Amino acid sequence: MRRITYAAPLAVVLVLAAGAGCASKDDGNPVIISGGGTPTPGASSTTTQSSPKPVTTTSSKPPAPPSWPTPEDCVSYNPNNLTVHYEAGIYQIADGGTVVARIAGGPGENTGDKGLALAQRYTKHCYIGRTNNREDHNDFVFDYWRNPSGATPPIADQEDDCSSYDRNNLTVEDMGGGDGWRVKDHDHVLHLFDNGDDARNGKLVLVKYNQICYLGSGDENFEQVNYGL
Repeated sequence: MRRITYAAPLAVVLVLAAGAGCASKDDGNPVIISGGGTPTPGASSTTTQSSPKPVTTTSSKPPAPPSWPTPEDCVSYNPNNLTVHYEAGIYQIADGGTVVARIAGGPGENTGDKGLALAQRYTKHCYIGRTNNREDHNDFVFDYWRNPSGATPPIADQEDDCSSYDRNNLTVEDMGGGDGWRVKDHDHVLHLFDNGDDARNGKLVLVKYNQICYLGSGDENFEQVNYGL
């Protein structure tokens, strides 16, 4: 099964401090100060000082960590141009020649309508792990949606498609034995990932929501769309 998920500066402070040197007179004889030199003949023994150079102090904060996966693997599209086509167990949502999503389902189901409503809410469909080489490839592809379009068409049957989780309790876990990684809330596994980088990027997305929802067939050989609320 393949799942598709949607969500929903360097500061520099410069401080300058400057001291000032001064010249004085003693008994009418001038004291000439010149960068660490000695008084001219006839000058008094007044102590001389060089003017301190300006001191520059710089403090900076480290860059903030990314709030979304980087680099992104995304498909951009126009939500006003979307159409749904069904063939051979797949509902394909496309903007002209751009395929936005493919969702497994049977003929006459509302899967295509739900996928269309979801896609209409955004302008980018993004993926994590599309290049994995695992035999059960779809299980290790995670997707999410970005850039709200402003449209909010209803997505039917959300009460049946969604499950809640605690976004403050998410952990990234190596399953060991080359079996991949996963993000979970205690014993609730939210998604599988090919490697640690993919899993950490998936957590960046999942932490923005508290429900994960699934559209499409649960068969591991078919694509399944998931999204967050």
